[in-house]
Amino acid sequence: MKHKCHARGCDVAVLPRLLMCLRHWRMVPRPLQRQVWATYRPGQEVDKEPTGVYLAAAKAAIASVAEKEGRIDE
Repeated sequence: MKHKCHARGCDVAVLPRLLMCLRHWRMVPRPLQRQVWATYRPGQEVDKEPTGVYLAAAKAAIASVAEKEGRIDE
């Protein structure tokens, strides 16, 4: 199964452990980037059991990019 960037409207393929492609990841504020990585558990992309805190951080990162790109309602 192909894994793609989680930014809204982006179909760029990325490694399964990554949340976004580099272009979109660079749009995420640094403190939020740190939060995503701090809550990431190696292997969660394999067993499909990310923690709630990781999911919240990922959701915030995705929303921050969506806001910058004007994709809030998608």
